[in-house]
Amino acid sequence: MQNGKNMADFNKVYFNFFFILYIIFLLNGCTKNEILHIYSIDKSQCITIINTNNVRYIINGNYQTLPDYDYIKLDIQQVDSFGDALHICWKNEKYDWYIIVNESKVIETKLDTTRFQFSNELPKDDRGIPTELKFVNHGCAIFSFYFMELTPDKGAIVEFE
Repeated sequence: MQNGKNMADFNKVYFNFFFILYIIFLLNGCTKNEILHIYSIDKSQCITIINTNNVRYIINGNYQTLPDYDYIKLDIQQVDSFGDALHICWKNEKYDWYIIVNESKVIETKLDTTRFQFSNELPKDDRGIPTELKFVNHGCAIFSFYFMELTPDKGAIVEFE
């Protein structure tokens, strides 16, 4: 009888092990694109953000899939998760929008550089310290991917898919 109980216990442990392994595989194996839209306050302008693993697409306009043009593809693997943010200033005298994703690497760009400006480095203050101050002004916004919200809560409208 003892041998049968040991076998049943072994089968139970064996089943639980593979069940947990299956769940981990399922969760890690499914790559889900995260899509969000960020609009200017008057909703006259929109950018679409598509995040997948360590790649982020920033697209001019409202899209659900990647278009053939008007986007930039970024490697965000080296971006600190707590500091992961999109800094944007909407239409000014020179550009339709100006965006910074600090510490990102540009993989591919299909942006019209006469209309859109992108940087991967925050401006620095007089002491050489990166600053976000410009982006808390009127017509600008900061979206934190860590908190998944505007910080501060102004300057744009965010919609999640």
